[in-house]
Amino acid sequence: MKRDIILVMEGGTIQGVFSSGVMNAFQKHNLRPRIHSIYAVSSGAHNAAYFLSGRSEIGREIYYDYLLKRHDFLKQLSPMVVAKKILGLFLLGKSFDIIDLEYIKKLETEIVPLDLERIKNTPIKFYVRVFDPKTRKNLFVDAKKDTVERLLQSSKVPPYAYTKDDTGYIDGGVMPSRDFLTKVVKTNPDKKIIYIFNDKKTVKKVTKHILPDMIDVIFKTRFLGLRYGIKHLFNIYGYTYVGNLKKHKNTHVLYDETGNSKREKNKDKIYAAYELGFQKGEELLKEINFIK
Repeated sequence: MKRDIILVMEGGTIQGVFSSGVMNAFQKHNLRPRIHSIYAVSSGAHNAAYFLSGRSEIGREIYYDYLLKRHDFLKQLSPMVVAKKILGLFLLGKSFDIIDLEYIKKLETEIVPLDLERIKNTPIKFYVRVFDPKTRKNLFVDAKKDTVERLLQSSKVPPYAYTKDDTGYIDGGVMPSRDFLTKVVKTNPDKKIIYIFNDKKTVKKVTKHILPDMIDVIFKTRFLGLRYGIKHLFNIYGYTYVGNLKKHKNTHVLYDETGNSKREKNKDKIYAAYELGFQKGEELLKEINFIK
């Protein structure tokens, strides 16, 4: 069977439950023999790793039961705590420390372990997008090697899960980027591209959230430096949008429409996003005539 499909998977913290549903549909119907490569970032990278491990069916439980119900993965924040963390950031350079990546490491190595040998030996290429703080550029790194470390790097977001002593790559979503469009979609016209957003990325939506995004840039600049902050501000609309992909006839776009947030805690909304992802995954497989 010809490997003619490339998967692109965006991130979004808890919003990633949507793409985990999509991947479970692909797992159920055994799309693996058709997949040439996977390019992913942040939560999308973790979902891809579970897919390559043959464990996508656990996705819904991971996002609610393991990340929210059994463990305080996203720490509770009162206004007073937020104020203290902001002061600590600017006065002392202290991380917010509100995303528990050590728990993610334990989850993926002990609690619900990834099959690292299966990932390493699969013929499917697996690349994770990371950001190099030294060059202020994104890179695609081979995630079949040092898989867990690459996944953690892909989710290391200053100042939320990061310290000033950290070195190495960080989350490839800290800077608006069209790398998936320019370096994957446009360079593979002979492949079917399945592009998975965990929300509908549009210029209108980015504009709606421009104020909190600007505050977020200021927070990140405290760790990554002024040159990062300036580059980010000049590139604040530099995302790949759903509309950018319409002219690429080889590209199929899936996105969540449930309105989940990155810090979503509502069980029904999280489960609904997962089920919608599974449904859209199956519908796409019918569209490309992979299943009937």
